[in-house]
Amino acid sequence: MPFLSASNNPWIEDAVEGISGQNIYVDSDVSGGQAIADALSGVVPGDGSIAVVVLPADAARDTPYSTYVLEQLTAGASQKTVIVAIGDDLQAASAAIGDDALRIANENESSGSNLQDQLVETVQEISAETPTSPGGGDAGAGGAVIPLVIGGVVLVAAAVTAFGLIARRRRRTAPASADPVPAGIRLRVNRLRELRADYAAVPGSPVAAETAAGIDALASHVEQLFIRLDAKAGEDQSVLAETEYSDKLARLVAALDRDYLLDLLTRPDLWDAPDERIAEVREALSAVSTQIVDNIKQVNARKGLLFQVSLDSLIGRSELRDWERQFNQRSGD
Repeated sequence: MPFLSASNNPWIEDAVEGISGQNIYVDSDVSGGQAIADALSGVVPGDGSIAVVVLPADAARDTPYSTYVLEQLTAGASQKTVIVAIGDDLQAASAAIGDDALRIANENESSGSNLQDQLVETVQEISAETPTSPGGGDAGAGGAVIPLVIGGVVLVAAAVTAFGLIARRRRRTAPASADPVPAGIRLRVNRLRELRADYAAVPGSPVAAETAAGIDALASHVEQLFIRLDAKAGEDQSVLAETEYSDKLARLVAALDRDYLLDLLTRPDLWDAPDERIAEVREALSAVSTQIVDNIKQVNARKGLLFQVSLDSLIGRSELRDWERQFNQRSGD
C-alpha cells in the first residue's frame, strides 16, 4: 500500500483539480511560477491532449516511489498525456506515445537548461510525436484562399519540424528494444509485482503490508533506473547494471517467494529463528532498493554507477542458495 495516498497529499489533490478545467497547473509555491505558466500557455495544445503540472519538490516528500505523483495525476486527468515537474525532476506519461514521453522528459531534464525551457521543449517534442485527430476551425468562404496558403506553409514547416524530431528520436532509440528494461530484469520485475499482490492480501499483518509497499517501490525504481540509463548513459553502464541486478533481484525474488518470507509471516511456528530470517529479507529488500535509488541519482548526475550492497545473509541460508534454479522454475524458464 502507498505510504502517502493522493487523498492526503494536498499538492496532488490541487493539481488534479487544476487540470480538470485547464491544461496547465503551476502550484503557487513554485518559484517563478507565473513566468513558467506564461511560457507554457504559448506551446501547450488547446485540444486537451496534454496537461502540464509544475509542483514544488516537497510534493514528492514521503511518497513511496519516484513516479507516484505522476501516476496519481495520470489517473485523475482527462488528458492523454501528463507532464509533471516536481522541483527539478521532470517526468511524463502518455497513452498516445507510450514510454517515449518519459524518454523525452528525461532527455530534456538532463539538457542543462532551466526548468521553463525544459518544460517548453518537452511539450513541443511530445506534441510533435503525438498523432493528431482531424478537426479544427471552420473558415469563412470569403477569406479562405489566403489563410489556406498560409496554413499550407505552416503545416509544411510543422511537418518538417516534426519529422526532424521523430527522426532524431528514432536514431536515439532504434538500437534498443521497445522496452528499455532488459528482458531478464523485466522478468524479475514482473515476478516482484506478482508477489506484491500476495503480501498486500495478507490480513492483519503490518510487516506484510510494509513489504508489499517495499516491493512496489523496488519494482518502480528498477524500471526507472533502466529507463534513465537508456536515455542518458552509455551502453556499458546499462550492461553493468543488468549484470549487477540480474542475480540480486533473482535472489530477492527467491527470498520473497511464497515458500520463504511469505510462509515465515503466515506460519512462523513452522520455522526456526523466524524473526531473524524475516529481518534478513527485509533488510536485503531495503538495501537493494536504496542502492538502486542511489544509482538513479548517479545516472541523473552523469556519474558512473557504484554498487556496494551484498546479499551475503541470504546466500548463507541453505534454503536460498539455489536461487537461480528456484527463480527459473517459478518463471517457467
